[in-house]
Amino acid sequence: MKKFYIITFLVVLIDRISKILVDNFLDNKTIDIIKDYFYLTYVKNDGAAFSILTSQRVLLIVISVAAIIFIHYFVDKYKKKSIGYAFLMGGIIGNLMDRVVLGAVIDFIGVIIFNYHFPIFNIADIFIVLGAVFILFEKDVK
Repeated sequence: MKKFYIITFLVVLIDRISKILVDNFLDNKTIDIIKDYFYLTYVKNDGAAFSILTSQRVLLIVISVAAIIFIHYFVDKYKKKSIGYAFLMGGIIGNLMDRVVLGAVIDFIGVIIFNYHFPIFNIADIFIVLGAVFILFEKDVK
């Protein structure tokens, strides 16, 4: 169980550091990493994924807290120690911290594929998606 919380903490830490760097060095700038495919930019998103539930801060905070409680309960009760649940919880906590402190989530990673601009996202979002994928394959932390 200890590894689960260490992984969760590391996810939150990586997310926090990335957002602090973006907040300090990327304000009002866009940096092309791979022109026309991958860039960094600073966006505050007061909604959820794909900007759904825009301006629903309290609801998104309640949903996040409920998800964290559920994951903690589920992991504890069923001894599900997968990396996926730790990634998921860390990502949710990372975005929750932004919502509580800033009122919006800092997003900064932009991707363009076949001329489609995906919604800007962040490190926490990556861990949430990876967590969900890993949960599907259910690899336990030993």
